[in-house]
Amino acid sequence: MVDDSLTGSLRPADEMARLLGGFRVTQLLFTAAALGVADALARGPKDVEALAREVGAHPGALHRMLRALASHGVFLETSPGWFASTPLADVLRDDVPGSLRPMALSYGQPWWWDSFGRLLDAVRTGEAAFDRLHGEPFFAFLERRPDAAAVFDANMAAMTEGEAEAIVAAYPFGQVDAVTDVGGGGGALVGALLARWPHLRVSLLDRAAALEGARARGLTAPRCVLVEGDFTRFVPPGADVYLLKDVLHDWNDEQAVAILRRCRTAMTGAARLLVVERLMPTGNAPAAVTHVDITMLVLTGGRERTLEEYASLLEQADLDLLRAIDTRADQSILEARISAT
Repeated sequence: MVDDSLTGSLRPADEMARLLGGFRVTQLLFTAAALGVADALARGPKDVEALAREVGAHPGALHRMLRALASHGVFLETSPGWFASTPLADVLRDDVPGSLRPMALSYGQPWWWDSFGRLLDAVRTGEAAFDRLHGEPFFAFLERRPDAAAVFDANMAAMTEGEAEAIVAAYPFGQVDAVTDVGGGGGALVGALLARWPHLRVSLLDRAAALEGARARGLTAPRCVLVEGDFTRFVPPGADVYLLKDVLHDWNDEQAVAILRRCRTAMTGAARLLVVERLMPTGNAPAAVTHVDITMLVLTGGRERTLEEYASLLEQADLDLLRAIDTRADQSILEARISAT
């Protein structure tokens, strides 16, 4: 039997109906984020007519959308036709720390949303639904579509910003001089590293579009060297520590081992590799990583892994796992060195 505590207090049919309706909530939140409703209500309640003019929406349709979101605690109808923000809605504002607006904007994009509509195909075939739908891999698509890449990069940057402080505090970067962030995107983690450890010399390796975000953060030479390139083909030598944050989970096992081998080739002597990923737990307790794993199945063909599975990948790349370091975020740091054998 299933423990009732795992399914909540609703009757099974009611709980199932709530779960099945999740697709509507995602689109409601995406639409609110795309219109900038939370930002428009940041200074106080507004009537729906004025709000519709400000955000560029149909008053009647906007009213219906806000009413639906208010039933979830996102926005509040203070009097007929007047809406205010709530603490939950504030998370969709651009100007708040930890904003989830970039996430909402990603989840509702047709190239993201439509791929999840092919989950059945992915489960039947084991192949990424995105590839089958678009005829090319996810990251190749982003290379061709700067508009899509900008949305994706903003989401990744916002996610990393929320985790960066915990990551840079969990490892003794004060004992090293040079760090290379492999696939570090717009530099959110690099920025946190340099803020906490001002002595570091850091290189950031990623595709050209992602590096624009790093430049916008002011990450420039001499303390930060931006290296345009494909980490599946080349990783520059010379660092004491190589970082791979949220990279390996994007790739299948064969591809992940190839990336690790690129890093291994760049490493010398006592250099360390830090793999920063969520670890897949066992058991039935709620775990956000299980849903991230489905995102990998649908979009990239990658997967989330257990500690033992990461250790196996490292071993295949001639690297030894030394330890797993918990952070205050939901990420772990897996420290590896060149194999001693």
